Amino acid sequence: MKHKVKPVKAKKSSPKKSVPAAAARRPSELVSFYQMKLEAEWGPYDLKKALDDGPERLVVLDTRKPEDYAEEHIPLSVNIPMEELESRLNELPKDKAVVPYCWTIVCHLATRAALLLAKKGYTVHELAGGIGTWKEYGLPVTSKAQEPALR
Repeated sequence: MKHKVKPVKAKKSSPKKSVPAAAARRPSELVSFYQMKLEAEWGPYDLKKALDDGPERLVVLDTRKPEDYAEEHIPLSVNIPMEELESRLNELPKDKAVVPYCWTIVCHLATRAALLLAKKGYTVHELAGGIGTWKEYGLPVTSKAQEPALR
């Protein structure tokens, strides 16, 4: 037995333009969002200043693959790839701020790491723009080959 298909009438389009969901939010919600964003993200100069002022108070966390870290990374950073982070949380002290980074603004490894760390009670500041923006600002990178061997 065949089912009859009922024709669907096309709705007339509304003359109103659609508004993106974020733009429809109340100004007070946007203020809260941007305040939290400023607390959660650091730019390259923020991280550089924190490293200059007291590198012992934070952990810079490279969330990329070990081979990418070996090729180049931010000085004083440690490498825990995002896919290993949850099982290696014991390597990160809770009494220090953790600053995860990845490749660029469109790479979400650091964002995922920041979310996981925040859920686990860590103080987190994601490096906005990753190592790509860090380098664009002319800040130093190093490689495994350039670092002295641990004795």
